[in-house]
Amino acid sequence: MKTVQRIIDLFGGLRVLRNNPIKLEIEGFMPLSIEFIGYGPRDLPLVSVMHHFEQNGDLMRDPDMEFEIDGQGKWHPVSYRQDSIGGVLQEAVFVDDKTGKVMVRPKLVRDLRRFAATWSKNLDEQGFLEAAQKAVAKKSGDEA
Repeated sequence: MKTVQRIIDLFGGLRVLRNNPIKLEIEGFMPLSIEFIGYGPRDLPLVSVMHHFEQNGDLMRDPDMEFEIDGQGKWHPVSYRQDSIGGVLQEAVFVDDKTGKVMVRPKLVRDLRRFAATWSKNLDEQGFLEAAQKAVAKKSGDEA
């Protein structure tokens, strides 16, 4: 999720994201939300990246991926959710309720990594990084 990491960095990094979720809107595309949502199964910072739309007053994720971010800044997919196709939820990494052990579904992790790489490229091509740059510049100008 190189594009999303660059967006987070523009807004001040993960530390700032903890208290300030990012929402970007570009005409013709679903809004993009990026937020710190706690800690994941491996006790690493957990970030949600989501496109969304409203349907009958409900917020629909299309999709929502959760990632743990390690100390080296590497993104590890944890889950994928897509409400628009029957409420799909796939958990690639989770804590087993009975044993308390972290469980990993390697094939799903690989699939989600591939999807995330494509999504990241699409976000850049759709102009979300540029929109973030403009939002930060506008915010800086407002504070001056």
